[in-house]
Amino acid sequence: MSNATVAAPGGAGAATGPDPAGWLAALAGLYAIPDDHRDAVVDRIAALDMLRCGEPVLDELIRAGLPVTERAGTQFFDRYDLFNLALASGSGTSVPERAIRYALRWMHGGPETWTQRLDWTFEIELTCPLPACLADPVWSHARLQPEAVDGELLDWQTTPAGSEVSADRVHFTGPAPVGLSGRLVTRGELMTIRSPRLRAIVEGFLDANYTWVRMPERLQCEYERVMAAGVGPCISASLFLQREFEAAGYPALTRRGWLLGMLDLAHSWVEVVDDDGVRKVIDPIFARLVEHADQPHPGLAVAVIGSRVNRLLPAAIPADGRMVTHRCGGQDRLPDRRTVIRRRST
Repeated sequence: MSNATVAAPGGAGAATGPDPAGWLAALAGLYAIPDDHRDAVVDRIAALDMLRCGEPVLDELIRAGLPVTERAGTQFFDRYDLFNLALASGSGTSVPERAIRYALRWMHGGPETWTQRLDWTFEIELTCPLPACLADPVWSHARLQPEAVDGELLDWQTTPAGSEVSADRVHFTGPAPVGLSGRLVTRGELMTIRSPRLRAIVEGFLDANYTWVRMPERLQCEYERVMAAGVGPCISASLFLQREFEAAGYPALTRRGWLLGMLDLAHSWVEVVDDDGVRKVIDPIFARLVEHADQPHPGLAVAVIGSRVNRLLPAAIPADGRMVTHRCGGQDRLPDRRTVIRRRST
């Protein structure tokens, strides 16, 4: 999934968790972000606000091996470590747990809610990570492609106006902010996998019980390394399944985009041409996310293996493609991105 920061509804504020058992069990199973991808920028105060476990529990987690970096007398943590630890803790009070439950509240609806037409507005803004952008700034963002799953891009515009559009990207020049906005439609269609071979590959992946975690996108692209550790985020799972489908003789491609209604998080999935000649969406990580929802519909986890659901918005790039690029002062930089996609009432 994406690098977006999640925040739970109802405000922040630490609450002390008296029993560290769930937190220590989560730590024992934590896939710690490896050193070559670690970015320890969350200080202790922000970590406590995110975990809501209380200072004594955080101290015990550090003693038990939670990765921490000390700089100038202050403790810093990797935000992915904190998110994944909280999600596995079972505390019910951490920001990630509450945010995921809130974002997945739509999953209790029935099949008609997965296929109906949904109308959305979107606003995407890119800014430079530096305090002031340097010389000759250029930018790009992957082109939105809702028509790939039977949706429509109703209208859209760029800031600044007149930005160049290529087959897969929108290109911008000039100082920030730059971006795009508009309206679009998504739709769904219920389908099933007919090929026994394809179904066996998917079932084998699900039976392996990879843990869904969040991690840097570049690390997800190292899918063999990641999955060998027993974790399977969406980019990794998509690349792996594409390889397995193609090895079995089935044309497949991966897509990158968003899972709408879930805080508009970046998401990836794989599509494969089935024995009936129809291209089917295979989204096993969506099936894993259902496990984090509150009272999800029992058929949803099955439906996302083969069906298109109206919560998917693809971009015109593969799972391991870059959603955004930026260059200024002669150097490539990862821009900051604000993405707001909201459902319109009809």
